[in-house]
Amino acid sequence: MSPGGVAIAEVIRRAWGRLIRKQWLILYPLALAVVHTMAFFAVYAASGERISASEFWTLDFDRWTYLREHLYTNSPSWPLLAAAVVAGLLSCALAGMIRAPFFRAVAGPGYPLGPRKWKEVGNLFLFYLVSYVATRIVPVALPANAVLVQLGSLFATVVALLLVFGDYAIVYEDLGVIAAIRRSVRLLRRRWAVVVLIFLVVQLVWLGLYSLYGLYYGSGVQVFFLLPVSRLLVDALLTLFVDLVLIYLYEDLRRLGPL
Repeated sequence: MSPGGVAIAEVIRRAWGRLIRKQWLILYPLALAVVHTMAFFAVYAASGERISASEFWTLDFDRWTYLREHLYTNSPSWPLLAAAVVAGLLSCALAGMIRAPFFRAVAGPGYPLGPRKWKEVGNLFLFYLVSYVATRIVPVALPANAVLVQLGSLFATVVALLLVFGDYAIVYEDLGVIAAIRRSVRLLRRRWAVVVLIFLVVQLVWLGLYSLYGLYYGSGVQVFFLLPVSRLLVDALLTLFVDLVLIYLYEDLRRLGPL
């Protein structure tokens, strides 16, 4: 096996070992998944449509299509747009408040309930705001053209790769947003092929799960409440494992010496 293959196998082994020893880590990504769902619920409620649990879960399954259809039109609903902006900003802030203690729970003993300082939350808020706008809002805002959609997806993937270690650097190295982005790019240059491979595998897994769950969602189909609950749990578990792999890879890259 090549040195790169040995390295990624060791990272996965350590991530799995940490997951087995600290099962309650899943509460952090699960809390964040609930935050994102509630943010979409706020936007859905602001639309003035009749609120049905089954209909909501069906729309939440493909929430970005819903947002494209209702926000990026010639005459968008201003209450809906305002709700989306507020929900997005609150999601970024809560993401910083949840993921900062999550990263420390991965690296150390215990399960911290909050970040160490507000400066850290502010840096994570700005980082996630930039990340979400570049990887989510911009691709969705593009016209529904096949070529533009592909270019938007490619742009989002490249940005996600460049920012992959940014939030870890903010928490573990106490860096500002710009310094953390630079740090992420420099670390990525050391093992870019490994990170791209991880991204491809994760995208295939997400696509498989999306296709599987898509069999149970549809217009007019009554959604049993355990289905979205199971989807939240599966999403949280996959997010947790991917974060563990990337955090241990980040630590290995830092140990290679000064950049």
